[in-house]
Amino acid sequence: MSTKKKVLIGGAIVIAVAGLVFGGVQTYKYYQAKELVLSYQEMTLPNIKVNDQDVSEISKGQLTERLKEEIDGFENQAIEVVVNDQTFSKTLKDLGISISEDINELANEIFSIGKDLNIFEQAERIKEAPLVEYTITYSYDEALVEEWIQSIADEVYVEKEEATFKMVSSGNFEVGEGRDGYSIDTKAIINEIKTALDEQSKETITVTAEGIIDKRSKDPELLKSVNSKISTYSSSFPTGIARSKNVELATSKINRTLLMPGEEFSYTKKVSPVVASNGYLNATIFVNSQPVDGIGGGICQVSSTLYNTVLHAGIMPTERRNHSLQVGYVPAGLDATMAEDLIDFKFVNTLDYPIYINAYTQNGTLTIEFWSNEDALKGINYKPSVKTIESGKKYQTYLVGYDVNGNVVYNEYIDTSTYK
Repeated sequence: MSTKKKVLIGGAIVIAVAGLVFGGVQTYKYYQAKELVLSYQEMTLPNIKVNDQDVSEISKGQLTERLKEEIDGFENQAIEVVVNDQTFSKTLKDLGISISEDINELANEIFSIGKDLNIFEQAERIKEAPLVEYTITYSYDEALVEEWIQSIADEVYVEKEEATFKMVSSGNFEVGEGRDGYSIDTKAIINEIKTALDEQSKETITVTAEGIIDKRSKDPELLKSVNSKISTYSSSFPTGIARSKNVELATSKINRTLLMPGEEFSYTKKVSPVVASNGYLNATIFVNSQPVDGIGGGICQVSSTLYNTVLHAGIMPTERRNHSLQVGYVPAGLDATMAEDLIDFKFVNTLDYPIYINAYTQNGTLTIEFWSNEDALKGINYKPSVKTIESGKKYQTYLVGYDVNGNVVYNEYIDTSTYK
C-alpha cells in the first residue's frame, strides 16, 4: 500500500473519531439541556414576580392560587372611617373593585414564558433567569365611595338646637339646654380615602374624621346666670289715643329680647317696618320741628325709655341722637329718636353676662327692665348726669358710676344734645 493511501486513510479515521467525539458532546449537551427543560415543564421559570411576590418554580395550579390570593388581598382590603367612638368599615369589594388582569389569562401567560423556545434556548433562559415582573392593579367605583361616606355623614349628623330662655314670672327664668350641631367633612374624608387607595396597597386604610362642631350661639350656662334685675326705667304716656297704641306695639317688639355679651341691639331693626300693615297707627310726629300726622308717632318714647335703662345698666350707647325739640316723657339730654333707614338707637352688651329685656305697659306707664347676673355691674350704681350748657337748647350728658360708699368711680362723657 502506498504511503499516500495510508495518509488518506489515517486522516479519515481522525475525522471520523473527531466527528464521533463532537457528536457525543452535542448529544450530551442536548440531553443535559433537555433534562433541565423537562424539570421545568410543569412549573414556571425562575425569577418571575407578580406585585413583588415570587411566583417562580411553582406549578400552574400553585400559580393560579397565588394570583387568586393576591386579588383576594385587594378585594378584602378594609377601609375604616372612625368618627368619635364609632368605626364604619367596608372592603374594597364592597366599593366596586375591578381587577386589571384576568387570573386564568395571566396564569397562562406566566406559565408559558420561555416554553415556546427550542431546547437549548429554554435551557439558557432557565440558567440566566432574567427577572420578569407583572403588576396587578385595581380600580373602584368612586360613586360608591362617595355614597358610603355620605351615608356615614347622615348617620352621625346632629342638627343644632339653640338654647332657649324665657321669663316664666318676674325673676323666674326657664332655660332650655339645646345642643351643639355636629357634622363631618365628607369631601376631606373622600379625598383621603382616594389618596390611600391610589397606593394600591392591601393594608387596612383607616381615616379618622374630624368632627365639625356647630356651636350654639347662646351658652346655656351663661343663660342660667341671669338672676337679678340690674336696671329699670319708666315713663308715662296718655292712654286711649292712637299714639298709645304705637307705644304699646313698639314695646311688645323689644320685649323678651335676649342679648349675649358682645351682641349689639338695634332699635330700628326691632320695630321696623314702621308701616300700617305692621300694626302702626297715624299719630303726631315732628318733621323739621313741626307737628304733623305720621305713621308710628310715639315709638320714640320707647327708644328714649330704653336709652335710660341702658345708662342705668352702665352701658354707653354706640348710636344715639336727640329729637329736634325737647320731649316731655324724659329729661332733656336723655331722649333718643329714630327715623327708619336714617337714625337708629344702638348699644352693645358690654357686660360679662346676658341681658334679658323685659318691657311692658300698664295703665299709661311704660317700663323697661334689664335682667342679668347679680354681679354684672360689680357693685357700681350707674346714673346719667345732664349738665345744662344753654337752658332749653344745649345739654351735655355723662354717665356716672358710684361705689357702695357713694364715691364716683366712673365718669364718662356721652354726647351733647342741641334742641331748637
